[in-house]
Amino acid sequence: MIGNFYQYSENLASGAQPTEEEIAELKKDGFEVVFNISTSSAKNALPNEAARVEKEGMYYIHFPVDCTNLQPIHYETFEGIMNGIKNKKVFVHCGGNIKSSNLIHMYDVLVNEKDEAESLTTLHEIQQPEDKWFVYFKQMGMKGIR
Repeated sequence: MIGNFYQYSENLASGAQPTEEEIAELKKDGFEVVFNISTSSAKNALPNEAARVEKEGMYYIHFPVDCTNLQPIHYETFEGIMNGIKNKKVFVHCGGNIKSSNLIHMYDVLVNEKDEAESLTTLHEIQQPEDKWFVYFKQMGMKGIR
């Protein structure tokens, strides 16, 4: 089982870095897209992840996000990619499902118009965001509710 896995809906899940075997399981579970937001220097990065995902017949998207210096372009690009794949069954991951769950939280509030407090409850089921994320949430137009 993929570490820190969370199923948001029938068509969206997130988690930590999957292994090669877990990528095959994602395919069996009907996922069509693996969206990786980890940097290639992440300690648990899977070598040749793109080839392994594509071998399973899924689409692979890699948009590395460095969360030590969060900028508007990070969320804006994430949103654009998510909008482009919204009709697919998508698994979003980073090394430990920290960045991915924070960006999905933002997407749920800013695009899907989910109540921010309700979305934060979901986020807290996955992880406890660092303060920098609340600053970023506000910067991107959210209330930054804690």
